[in-house]
Amino acid sequence: MKRSTFAGLAGSGLLLTSLHVVAEDAEHDTVVVTATRSEQLIEQPLASVSVIDRAAIERSQAPDILELLRLEAGIDMSRAGGPGGQTSTFMRGTNSNHVLVLIDGVRAASSGTGSFTWEILDPSHIERIEIVRGPRAARYGSDAIGGVIQIFTRQPEGTSVRAAYGRYNDRALSASWGSEAFGMSLAGRRVDGFSAQNERGFAFDPDDDGFENLSLNLRGSNDLGPGQLSWSARASDGEIEFDQGESDFLNYAIQTEYRHDGNGPWQWQGQVAMYRDRLDTETPFGFSEAVTRRVQAGVQAERLIEEYTLWLIGLDSWRESGVSRNSWAENRYNVGAWTGLHAHRDRTDWEASLRVDEDEQFGSAVTGNLAGGWRPSDAVRLYASAGRGFRAPNFNQLYSPGSGGLFAGNPELDPESSWTYEVGSEIRPTDGQTVTLNLFETRIDDLIDFSGPEFQAVNVDRARIRGVELRHQLSLDAWRTEASYTWQDPEDRDTGQQLLRRAEHKAAVSVDRLLATGGWLGGEIVHTGERLDVGAERLPSHTLVNLRAGYPLGSGFQVEGRLENVTDKNYEPLFGFNAHGRSLFMALRWEG
Repeated sequence: MKRSTFAGLAGSGLLLTSLHVVAEDAEHDTVVVTATRSEQLIEQPLASVSVIDRAAIERSQAPDILELLRLEAGIDMSRAGGPGGQTSTFMRGTNSNHVLVLIDGVRAASSGTGSFTWEILDPSHIERIEIVRGPRAARYGSDAIGGVIQIFTRQPEGTSVRAAYGRYNDRALSASWGSEAFGMSLAGRRVDGFSAQNERGFAFDPDDDGFENLSLNLRGSNDLGPGQLSWSARASDGEIEFDQGESDFLNYAIQTEYRHDGNGPWQWQGQVAMYRDRLDTETPFGFSEAVTRRVQAGVQAERLIEEYTLWLIGLDSWRESGVSRNSWAENRYNVGAWTGLHAHRDRTDWEASLRVDEDEQFGSAVTGNLAGGWRPSDAVRLYASAGRGFRAPNFNQLYSPGSGGLFAGNPELDPESSWTYEVGSEIRPTDGQTVTLNLFETRIDDLIDFSGPEFQAVNVDRARIRGVELRHQLSLDAWRTEASYTWQDPEDRDTGQQLLRRAEHKAAVSVDRLLATGGWLGGEIVHTGERLDVGAERLPSHTLVNLRAGYPLGSGFQVEGRLENVTDKNYEPLFGFNAHGRSLFMALRWEG
């Protein structure tokens, strides 16, 4: 598709918003902060934003975060085997390390791989997930090429206990207690599992591969002077089994934030945080240890200029160190300064942001974002944006010795860089109704790949990703429905091949019926199109059907359940890896 063709398609998209209808239950009252690092109503950011709130998490009965994110437009999820298997997230066709993951504002990626360990985060600790699609480097710096996923942990009020059991001897127990000033939640899960790989796998072993995870989350807040001091701490400890090996992990983070809301023209907030991750892996080939340590700090301020323009300025920094036993031990720091403007007057909106990062290894990088919106009526909004992103190479890409000289790192690598262009439209014909359509194109240069006779890490690839996202949500009386469709063309421009593990077509539908008794009945359908995997293997498309329900028993008790893969579909999530068959999970919850 030529650039002119895409531009024509984008222009047509602005006129064809009636192709996609989204209806929401008071969604326009939802406040989000991730898109601009400032509080906004969800319809205000000039970007594609969605929120998975606590009510949706509980209705889904999802045993892990993969089942939550796979329903979202523009997100591909892949897992190597069953629960606990390595999980990758591809947003808008970009690489798994092109998504910036924040947990309560803390950067959560491994310094070695640049990716987050999704499998260790228990849904019982999550209050909401904010998803912002498109480049956010002008606000956050490195990694936010495909978008940002920010997870906010819970500060529960009252007491609750939940026990669950399911196929593959999947046992889970969680408990929470909290008040206005302090809350804590504890979760444990143990799964006997199934064989992660099949006969096509490179390390096939027909034994069951299990997963254990014990996690704790703490949150608190209190007034302090003219502002509020808040803090959170979380920790996960457990074991992941895979064919011919196992890994032990320990992951924890602590952060504290002070928000000043005085009477002056400026409001400001500051945060300091610490993150640590350790992964010990034992295989027949030996023992490895990977450790990430990161400390970060930031401050930002905002003020209203007249009545129409909000001005934000910020400064943040982090220092990370990484160790791969017997391979490398490195550290580096990054300092970034940024500013942004948001204006709204009459029926027009615009925003602009600019950021300068200074990386100890790679020098300075300048990123920016510009977006404009127009409301021809109260029910219709059109917008367009352009943004620059970048990602600094991770330590494995720089320093890994490889295996037998193959797949070695390269300390001469340059950062990856990107440009993204997007047009979007949405309408709200009636209360609870919204129409949206987003079209985007991302071009990535200096994409890091392992190439040459020894497959060394080099900046050789260029990628171009074009796509369309449609979302559908409905909240009408007792009904809640969500649907999405994504078409994308993630192409390696140097080889002409499709980027690995990203489907060209993806669709999801979720429906819930709320009962007068306080329970619910629901289900979901997820379709994933054909994908290219390693070794030029093509994985066929597959469709999954899941059901879920909850029903109150009285005296604070409620029975809950989820039936996954209702049709017992046999498919490979990755080449040579197995997925679970039809699986029933039942739970009993008490709240007091």
